[in-house]
Amino acid sequence: QIRLPIVVIGGGLTAIDTATESLAYYAIQVEKFLARYEALDERPFWNAEEQAIAQEFIAHARALRSASPSERLSLLKSWGGSTIAYRRRMIDSPSYTLNHEEVEKALEEGITFAEGLSPTRIEVDEFGHARAVQFINSEKQPIVLPARSVLIAAGTQPNTVLAREEGVSLALDGKYFQACDENGVPVKPERHSAKPKDVQVLLHRRPDGRFMSFFGDLHPSYFGNVVKAMGSAK
Repeated sequence: QIRLPIVVIGGGLTAIDTATESLAYYAIQVEKFLARYEALDERPFWNAEEQAIAQEFIAHARALRSASPSERLSLLKSWGGSTIAYRRRMIDSPSYTLNHEEVEKALEEGITFAEGLSPTRIEVDEFGHARAVQFINSEKQPIVLPARSVLIAAGTQPNTVLAREEGVSLALDGKYFQACDENGVPVKPERHSAKPKDVQVLLHRRPDGRFMSFFGDLHPSYFGNVVKAMGSAK
């Protein structure tokens, strides 16, 4: 589920892709939501949180439905749009040095590139969801960007910091998360194989029987590049 504003933390080509695709996806998501809502025979029961999100989606979808292509982009930006937050200058970013044309096209599609920002904290609302990201800029001054969706596209090593968060109990297997089977028993997935014989994607079994799963660079079978990450998602 994507909500606006979107903040993408990173500076590589994956950050560019994430920012542009998430903004494009948002419009599709809310329009599908409205179409399904209009097809219902009776209104569903929503709690306070669901009600707020649903009304947000419905209002945005109706505005997009009646807008021209140029107006659609203006609407998306007016609702917060999609911002890439990078710790250095744009011209120093991997995306710019590797393919500046892709950065240029992303800016044409309405993406904002915020330079010199290092994240320090994510603020949450009364439901525990993101509402803003706090940064320190290059002058060591605090900056706050509103954010309902925070997407991390930074680094080339598995980010297992979640396992060290207070109140979270996740096991590690070296630099990766520890996989488990359907009984919650630890297993060792095949390393660096885009097509492992046994696909082990379960990460943690909760006391109520539900599972957390993991994929992409967090997974030892699919670590390394975007193609493997997409394969793991599939």
